[in-house]
Amino acid sequence: MRILFVNPFYLPDSIGGGQLHLYYLARALRRRGHEVALFRRDADPARADFDLRRDQHEGLEIAAVNYAFRDCDRFERIYSNPSIDAVFRAELARWKPDVVHIHHLTCLSTGILGECRRAGVPAVLSLHDFWMGCPRGQRIRDDLALCETIDRATCAACCAKLWPGFFPDAERSRAELARYDAWLAQCFDQASLLVSPSPYHARAFAAHGVDPARIEVVENGLPFELFQLAPKRRPRERGAPLRIGFLGSVIPSKGIHVLIDAVQRLPAEQVELAIHGECFPWHLDTTYEQRLRAQIRGTHRIELTGRYEHAAVPQLLAQLDALVIPGLWYEAFCLTIREGFLAQVPVIASRLGAMAEAIEDGRTGLLFSPGDAADLARALNRLLEDAALGERLAAAPKAVVSVDAMADRFLRHYHLLARAARR
Repeated sequence: MRILFVNPFYLPDSIGGGQLHLYYLARALRRRGHEVALFRRDADPARADFDLRRDQHEGLEIAAVNYAFRDCDRFERIYSNPSIDAVFRAELARWKPDVVHIHHLTCLSTGILGECRRAGVPAVLSLHDFWMGCPRGQRIRDDLALCETIDRATCAACCAKLWPGFFPDAERSRAELARYDAWLAQCFDQASLLVSPSPYHARAFAAHGVDPARIEVVENGLPFELFQLAPKRRPRERGAPLRIGFLGSVIPSKGIHVLIDAVQRLPAEQVELAIHGECFPWHLDTTYEQRLRAQIRGTHRIELTGRYEHAAVPQLLAQLDALVIPGLWYEAFCLTIREGFLAQVPVIASRLGAMAEAIEDGRTGLLFSPGDAADLARALNRLLEDAALGERLAAAPKAVVSVDAMADRFLRHYHLLARAARR
């Protein structure tokens, strides 16, 4: 088969969970003899918008459209851009895929779904976060308050902070968001198949009006071989400090400040914390790293180690006695939890969204109230006081999907869609 992926970001410049998921899937499909290409976005200020660059990454053919939002004169351009659609249309005609698999459309254009429909090419749309419904993508506001439901009055105030020129008053805001909702409903209809990485995330979209019968749950797969070849974690020695770690993007919605607060509530000589990950701007907030560094000054051993290569994840995890995922938003899946499972590290996570769904509290990991540093400190203290608990959590059987199993699931869907399109 010929399969064209669409995602705005990719390796090596971006190593988030979505990019890794795409990388693993593309590699598995190519191993099976299928042809795979990627349509992505560049953001090169030295090049003209809509200029197309061709490249490769480990044999994966890449077509990258340059876009720096120079024509963004209205809210609609945030999610729909006819010029990007035209570039994609030409690439679709040139590459002639049997299936297009869209992983994300931020910084590109949702009009890509319409282009697939008009060309008669089936389009799979993966729902990796809430961007198709929440313009911020995460259903969490600047003050880190969660949007438990999507309420457009709240959205208008949030959007007005990000794009004040597009949302100058209440009447204009209502009209903009009404157009946005109508357009998204059309986009969902244009997709041949919707895919969610977790049952929780599928239910969240169904609650927002998407037909649940159109959503297939396909869990993200992990490369077991990375962990099978890595050094194994050694149990903590008596009297040694509890080695606590975080892996991922260092942004406010990930709750790293809550983790630091929790660690600082424990005896300094009994704990140490390593925060592995790159700190990125979060919407209009560029001060998070500065705030974290101010927070960690003191007696506790807490280190911000910066960016890491994904191949190093098993080794980083092998150095930990506890992996903490203190997210403040509704994660759609959370690869990091499964990486902790494969590395046989005790995992502690927020009781929220797909994170809570992945863990059976007290058997396969520990859960704590999201944003509650005191509750997280209590969970960490349980591991401090009961070394056997950590080993039981680490050794408990857990369900993790392999990359090969994930690729097989997607291939079945691709073949069914391609056959239906040829009729």
